[in-house]
Amino acid sequence: MTVQKFSLKIYLIGILSLLLTANITAQFKEGELVKGSRDAVYLISKGKACWISNESVFNLLNLNWKKVKKVSDKDLAKVSKGWIIVKGRNEPLYIIVSGSACKITNVAMLKALGLDNNSIWNVTDEKLSKLPQRPLLVKGSDASVYLIYNSKACWIPSESIFKALGFEIKMVIQISDKEMIQMPKSQLLLRGSGDKIYRIENDKRRWINNAVLFSRLGYDWNSVLTVSEAQLKNIPEGEPIK
Repeated sequence: MTVQKFSLKIYLIGILSLLLTANITAQFKEGELVKGSRDAVYLISKGKACWISNESVFNLLNLNWKKVKKVSDKDLAKVSKGWIIVKGRNEPLYIIVSGSACKITNVAMLKALGLDNNSIWNVTDEKLSKLPQRPLLVKGSDASVYLIYNSKACWIPSESIFKALGFEIKMVIQISDKEMIQMPKSQLLLRGSGDKIYRIENDKRRWINNAVLFSRLGYDWNSVLTVSEAQLKNIPEGEPIK
């Protein structure tokens, strides 16, 4: 087979694959509710299947159980997955992950995460307040997990810190390596109910013992994540940073 014929064959296969994918996507209408053989229900939005993780999310979007359509698992698997992103009356956006609302500062942050091609649903503040809220966790193709806070990605240095903060792997969403690399990074800084601010380092929390030192280290007060005392105490305390 000549190089030209081989190239033509690859090109035709690619076109056929795109046509088949487009045909599958066309089977599902915008705003349609679908499910396969399992209980999981998906909302079709911009050609993507967005998982409705629980009844609270279903009610948040004012959806109707009677309109859920049964489809084949094979066809459903061919539709790329999207995210439920909602907005109340004010500016912050929230991405719904495993039934929790994860705050995203604004549309620019959504774009930085590569999630700006998902629909944004307007919801009532009353219903939104009924969902548990927690920080957004993301990862690229490797194992490193980052907590998104104040428009920056804070690296969680180990599994022990991850678990100490009460996180589970199902809470993490995967974004492209390109977006992950371009995201501004920040040190993971925590505080409990008191005034002490801790830097997470080598699986320990180290108290930054004065405000002048905090500023000299180049840290931003708005980047300090407040956690519960129980979460804070789950992390062993190391030597203070002086």
